[in-house]
Amino acid sequence: MNYREREFFIALANVKGIDFQMAKALIERYGSAEAIFSTETLSLPDEEGVEREINLFKKSSKEELLQLAEREIDFIEREDILPISFCCDNYPKRLLNCSDAPILIYSKGYTDFNSAKYVSIVGTRHATEYGRDWCEKFVHELAEMFPEVVIVSGLAYGIDICAHRAALDSGATTVAVLGNPLNNIYPSTHRHTAEKITGNGALISEYSSQSPTLKVNFVARNRIVAGMSDATVIVESKEKGGSLITAALASDYSREVFALPGNVDRETSKGCNNLIRDNKAQLITSAKDMANTLGWEPLMSSKRVQNTLFPDFDDTEQTLIDIITEKREVDINTLSMLTGIATSKLLSSLMGLEFKGAIKSYPGNRYKIR
Repeated sequence: MNYREREFFIALANVKGIDFQMAKALIERYGSAEAIFSTETLSLPDEEGVEREINLFKKSSKEELLQLAEREIDFIEREDILPISFCCDNYPKRLLNCSDAPILIYSKGYTDFNSAKYVSIVGTRHATEYGRDWCEKFVHELAEMFPEVVIVSGLAYGIDICAHRAALDSGATTVAVLGNPLNNIYPSTHRHTAEKITGNGALISEYSSQSPTLKVNFVARNRIVAGMSDATVIVESKEKGGSLITAALASDYSREVFALPGNVDRETSKGCNNLIRDNKAQLITSAKDMANTLGWEPLMSSKRVQNTLFPDFDDTEQTLIDIITEKREVDINTLSMLTGIATSKLLSSLMGLEFKGAIKSYPGNRYKIR
């Protein structure tokens, strides 16, 4: 994303009322954020294919939005913050499958947002010793089994900060999704941990430095926590709370949800116990439980698969083998996006590879090398 496009994308993300689906449709039609701002009359087809004019800038003038973007660029350049739009290669690809994904995220610190294993860990702000101890043990086990794993949470009190600190202690990468702009660390008592995260991970937010900090934004960020991960683990939760919202979002995104069981009389375990009882989450007691469910295991290289077992892969099959090996785990929507092949056509090739024993399918239309 060049300098000018960066400016226009920041402006576009601050248009009131625009969402990911509309922004994506406009970019597909007009080619760039700059073109959207340069076009006199914008339009998109409705569900019936009829062109409808879109008054995108009715609440803010283009000049005001671009001035805001200029001020934001001054801030992010000064603070070494990277804006990442959904058109960028380093945008979290898992989020692209979520209809309510952010148009743009700001990242302080950098990590590979598309590495093979992302796990979100969330829970109550009023964590018990039981929850904190288990969370620390789980993260250490997970990092030992899969050194490339990335731990995602929200930097909040309780389980969130416990997960981040356990990741840092174990040498794992961790990403903190903030519900406020990056010019203000909240809660301020976690500032030191936030600084350490930027050294082995990233702080990310969808809010510009000029955005107000609103309570509703801390709920909205849960969709990013859930959407950018392969699985979400609820460690402790009361009967109602933000963690349960995150669990519901993860389920809606066809991601695996796990919950730690607890004493039936403990308030902070009631939410988890209810999720398990209602078949909305799988019971988890260890990192091995999750690894077994997700099918995470050591993988052989595609070259070894091809040369020693299946020398008769066609071009499409070999392309799929290469992608799945590189990503270690990939869903069918991502495969379609990377190959340009429709999901309906991909299915036959994937079934053929599975029949040959080259790959294995998992819940959520995910695939791994055997």
